[in-house]
Amino acid sequence: MAKPRFNTPLGRAKYPHLNTPDIAFDSVSPKFKVEIVLSAEDAAPLVKEIKSQAEAIHGKSPCKLPIFKDEETGEVCIKVQSKYQPTFIDSTGAVMDENKLPKIGAGSEIRAGGTMNIYEVSGKKGVALMVSTIQIASIVASTSDTSGFGALDGGGYVAGQKEASGSESPAPLAEAYDF
Repeated sequence: MAKPRFNTPLGRAKYPHLNTPDIAFDSVSPKFKVEIVLSAEDAAPLVKEIKSQAEAIHGKSPCKLPIFKDEETGEVCIKVQSKYQPTFIDSTGAVMDENKLPKIGAGSEIRAGGTMNIYEVSGKKGVALMVSTIQIASIVASTSDTSGFGALDGGGYVAGQKEASGSESPAPLAEAYDF
């Protein structure tokens, strides 16, 4: 029997690991993954389909679903993942060259498609959404957060600056503090 297919509506990427797999929690079997944040209204048809597919296989018994609700905002997160990097499609529907992918950061507008894996392993039941395609509507570049810091008045550590001893060390501060 063929696995059921899914397509998410357009949503906001949260915790994206799409350019490279996430190795933080599982370095043995890393996964490409992302949570897609949707309004409850936009998520409702997909949530209903996921629950319906789970119930068709597992009955009314509880099982793990790839759906999370943010109680503060009411938004719904749909988690998709795969051992393999998905195919990327731009907003025109054209397949993107994997060697020229932009860095997909949190907040990018995307949607995902793939298959539902309805499983029962070692007594654990659930549904996983196995992503095979990501369509990118808009990119928010993934950057390091500098929290708005600029240069310090009076000097300080400068990356790459060498001390007389040849080792990298902070430059002395312009003023000493008395405590």
